[in-house]
Amino acid sequence: MNAVVFDGDPERVTLAEARQWLREVVDDGARCPCCTQLAKVYRRKVHATMARTLIRMYRATTPGEYLYLPSIPQKSRDCTGMAWWGLIDEEKTRRDDGGRAGWWRVTPHGVEWVLRLITVPKYARVYDGRVLRHEGDPVSIVDALGTKFDYRDLMEGR
Repeated sequence: MNAVVFDGDPERVTLAEARQWLREVVDDGARCPCCTQLAKVYRRKVHATMARTLIRMYRATTPGEYLYLPSIPQKSRDCTGMAWWGLIDEEKTRRDDGGRAGWWRVTPHGVEWVLRLITVPKYARVYDGRVLRHEGDPVSIVDALGTKFDYRDLMEGR
């Protein structure tokens, strides 16, 4: 991780200077000179667990219907990252305590990916939970599943 380095007194750096410096180092990760929070751009990959969970979501619902994502068997809880490719979206309703409700649905784009009609870029560049851009080779759902899972078996519920 980079150390904050400025010419002169770091207490006298302008906000504009701090923002410019952070833009230059955020890909590698650095502490924000204003709030000391770690600022980093993450390169996230669409992977087999996401693809498998998306197929399970698709099979468990009708188009446009939300389902409680924790009810779907998963080996990982990073499946909400499928939203970075627009494959799923979250119900905006919050719990009484203000937390996320956990209800998600497969988007039309997600349905197309499940049905092997489209591909998505392999990577999403994510900063502070927001996608900055997509990059990498196009990936089908079969590509993402790799050799760990058989597409036909998953679609047939095996």
